[in-house]
Amino acid sequence: MIDYNILEQFVTFYQTGTLRGTAKKMHISQPALTRNMQKLESEFKVPLFHRTKNSISLNETGLLAAEDAAMLLKQTEIMLQRARDFDRACRIIRLGSCTPAHVAEIIQRITSFIPTASISSEVKDVPRLLEGIRDGTYQFVLLPFCPKDDNLSYKKWGEEHLSFLLPKRHRFARRKHLSVSEMNGENMLLFQDIGFWHDLVVDKMPDSRFLIQTERYSFLELVENSTMPCFATDSFRDIFPGTSPAADRITVPITDPEFNVSYYLACRNEDQCKLKALFQ
Repeated sequence: MIDYNILEQFVTFYQTGTLRGTAKKMHISQPALTRNMQKLESEFKVPLFHRTKNSISLNETGLLAAEDAAMLLKQTEIMLQRARDFDRACRIIRLGSCTPAHVAEIIQRITSFIPTASISSEVKDVPRLLEGIRDGTYQFVLLPFCPKDDNLSYKKWGEEHLSFLLPKRHRFARRKHLSVSEMNGENMLLFQDIGFWHDLVVDKMPDSRFLIQTERYSFLELVENSTMPCFATDSFRDIFPGTSPAADRITVPITDPEFNVSYYLACRNEDQCKLKALFQ
């Protein structure tokens, strides 16, 4: 059986052309390298080198063997990498969510069951989540409705209710609740990274202009210091950790059913066994 390390030294000699260069690159002494090349030659049972008093080089058979050895080492590296990637993929749990709310909670629950698991998460629109759970991109997805698919298992995972966050002097500040149509046409502050809520709000309020903010700090500063209405949910602290709606604003619930959702954590039936405890 040919030693893998000696085969690496042989290929390195083929690439460098000298024992000195090979020894330096492979961190081995020249006498040890010479012995290893002799051992390799005996394994092949044919001459691989031209030898003179002061030099050594590959003969035609040695060149052929070295080219094949280089291909073999490359294939071995590919084999090892594929095995490592597959093992890593088996231990990575990919979560897709329609909202940043609840993501931290789900990750915490998963790691409590599988402490060694690597978890990746991202917020995507609902069509991409449904496509991703069906094609295996995600092991779990958080949806704002109960999926009607016999191939999916699911569990209800909390609720979220959108409200208007109004300045105290706003004309609707004394209302106990509001419909979206009543606020349609108002200029609104809107944070971009709120998942499916962003597209829903823009779609349902076509006559409103939105000052969209991509930075959390800038958005919260505007909430504190401007008089523009904005939105808040009962998961406000999940999206903006360590914060709460501004003290000089009034929270008015939205009555439209689309803005009061129940979340469902879904997975393919064959994946349910991976985290069965999540679905109990």
